[in-house]
Amino acid sequence: MPELWAIIGLVIGVLAITGLSSLTRAPAPILLLAAGFGVSFIPGVPAYALDPDVMLFLLIPPLLYAAAVESGVVAIKRLLSPIVQLAFGMVIVTAAAVALVVHLLLPSIPLGAALALGAIVAPPDAVSAIAVGRRVGLPRTVMTVLEGESLFNDATSLTLLRVALAAVGAGSIGWGPAVGLFAWSVVGGIAVGLAIGYLVSLARRLIGKPLTVTVLSLITPFAAYLIGEEIHASGVLAVVTAGLLLGYRSPVDLPAKVRLTEQATWSALRFVVEGAVFALIGLQLWDIVTALDASAAHVVATIVSVLAVVIVIRPLWVFAGALLARLRHPRSAERAKNLAAISWSGMRGVVSLAAAQTLPLDTPGRPVLLTCTVAVIVGTLVLQGLSLPWVVRRLGIGGDPSAEQESERNAARKEASRAIARRIDEVAEEKGIPRRQVEMMHRWASMRDWRSWNDSESDQTAGFRLRRLAVMQRWQSEIVAIERDVFVQLRNSGRLSEEVLRDLQQDLDLEEALLESRAADRPDQEAHLEELPEVEPLHHNPDQQR
Repeated sequence: MPELWAIIGLVIGVLAITGLSSLTRAPAPILLLAAGFGVSFIPGVPAYALDPDVMLFLLIPPLLYAAAVESGVVAIKRLLSPIVQLAFGMVIVTAAAVALVVHLLLPSIPLGAALALGAIVAPPDAVSAIAVGRRVGLPRTVMTVLEGESLFNDATSLTLLRVALAAVGAGSIGWGPAVGLFAWSVVGGIAVGLAIGYLVSLARRLIGKPLTVTVLSLITPFAAYLIGEEIHASGVLAVVTAGLLLGYRSPVDLPAKVRLTEQATWSALRFVVEGAVFALIGLQLWDIVTALDASAAHVVATIVSVLAVVIVIRPLWVFAGALLARLRHPRSAERAKNLAAISWSGMRGVVSLAAAQTLPLDTPGRPVLLTCTVAVIVGTLVLQGLSLPWVVRRLGIGGDPSAEQESERNAARKEASRAIARRIDEVAEEKGIPRRQVEMMHRWASMRDWRSWNDSESDQTAGFRLRRLAVMQRWQSEIVAIERDVFVQLRNSGRLSEEVLRDLQQDLDLEEALLESRAADRPDQEAHLEELPEVEPLHHNPDQQR
């Protein structure tokens, strides 16, 4: 029972602090961190000392899966080069630099343990950066890079940590086994993710029931993570790969009601888990710091040095990569500003804390390594998290993302309207429909006036009203299907962002759900369908996503 009350208290605290964040416009992760640290001193507050394996299994997979499902595969593919440079190259370089500094300052800590610390603090957690970026209107390119980086850098970090811990246990490890372990983690993780993604995609097409598919989606990240870890590959990469595939397939795999139920469930779950992880960091700060057993001077020097390395390496790496690519892509002023924003978006978070607590108890210098991890998390969240809005304003790259999204939305709707008009003309020509009826069909398709469903006119017979309702329902369903196909094609061609597609798709899902509920309200309609005139399908859906 005490554990249950602790969970309830944690969730209530997350809700309260997040609400306060929206009023003060302060980043929610920083407020949650500070609140957790302050609450930890109140007598009677539980320690919230979670097992690190539990944190890695219960918190990381759903967060990464939810982020992957909402990510734009097409946009990530277009920006794959900078994402790979950050998610793989920068993580490896940061880990190596941190390991070298720690080993030089504290020779008693072997290089393997120092490399473990480097792997732990190397991956930025983009939750805070993305939250701030959306509020200040960072360019879409910057947001895509941050989102893509956050999906893959954890896999690099945890794989490096596995190699480092193997070196600590064995005393040393050769380059050959280390490279082989890293390669298998990447290849095996992607393979598991693809297999799980395709199986779940097939299963949810066959099931089609909202609650069943939603429950299936809830267990998918945990299954992918477990299977990946069981074969000694990257469970994190398996989760991300499965999420990307299922998010990309969602518009054609799921009926409207299923998609609406699944999205609502995951939005609530992600909201609570994201807040809880930062609160948990704050609640455990004091216990970690008080476990130190080294001299204060060495600890302070190591903490400051590690924090400085972590902060400095990122802009050096970002701009060095840009300079090397300058021969192929001349760097404009706008691109330089985007790079500056990316270089300052390196806040660390829960993955680093959870990974640090997986260090074996006999790891040399473990309390120092834990304290350095906490210092990097807090230091980057405070220094970079609080200053990122100011940096964006000084760079002059912030804007109103809603204006760009509205322009995309309008262009997509016009494209869909043209497709609907073309299909109406094709059907009219094939069936020889009178011109007056064709004009009425065009007008109704453009207006989509729900008042036309009203059947209260006294001069109409029940049979006529029933026939009209059935015909209009068929046409409405066909129009929704055409629009969805057009939107997905625009997404696949890179002309429509994933975020705008989700907004447009939600509107279509709500419209389709309303159509289904209207039909369900008229149970006598099915008995007369044989008597109604057939309506030529408007919709032609070759599977565009294959």
